[in-house]
Amino acid sequence: MFSSALLAFCVTATACASSDTQPAAVAEVTVDANESSNADGLQYGDSLDALSDKNAPAAKTANLTQPGFDAVEWEDLISPGFSSDQVLARYEDRLAAVEPGSPDLDALYDEMNAEYDNASVNQQLNSVDIQLAGFVAPLTFDGDGITEFLLVPYFGACIHVPPPPPNQTVIVTLNEGDSLTIEESWGAVWVAGNMTVTSQETDLATAGYSISAAHFGVYENQ
Repeated sequence: MFSSALLAFCVTATACASSDTQPAAVAEVTVDANESSNADGLQYGDSLDALSDKNAPAAKTANLTQPGFDAVEWEDLISPGFSSDQVLARYEDRLAAVEPGSPDLDALYDEMNAEYDNASVNQQLNSVDIQLAGFVAPLTFDGDGITEFLLVPYFGACIHVPPPPPNQTVIVTLNEGDSLTIEESWGAVWVAGNMTVTSQETDLATAGYSISAAHFGVYENQ
């Protein structure tokens, strides 16, 4: 699934010299304008950057890192040297040298996609106590409460827009008795816990990381 997303990203980046690291396939998904946003005005495919001004004092206070945990960003989960921008940079000269629409260009995109898809998770995060904010793709419910979910970097991932790659997907299991409400899951959340580098298949996507017995809270935008 993400191979096609990277291919679309590469086409867009080559034509427009974009530096956006979000999968361009997100922008290709057509949704009803009346159903594509939440109470915070997020559109499907939006990242945390679209949620709030990171410099807002109230947001900084509400989202303080929990004691004993290291704050990480989504780019920290990508194996060094394998972000979309870095993969694209290694192919820019070859992309410029081939004719648009040619079989050689298709073969080059296949090579780029394979390099991105084969990028591993960041092993340096294994067994590290981290805190990470993102969006929820529910997996398991206890009544109306969500007890297990995928934490993903952009709103609507795995459900309304294509899933991110495994190194941008974390499967989160809450403590017994804890659950996330549907209302809470409709916005951004933060989770804190011991991260394990693992590969787990789910009905929605493959997760490259897991956090069990996670602490969690609503990510405040103001």
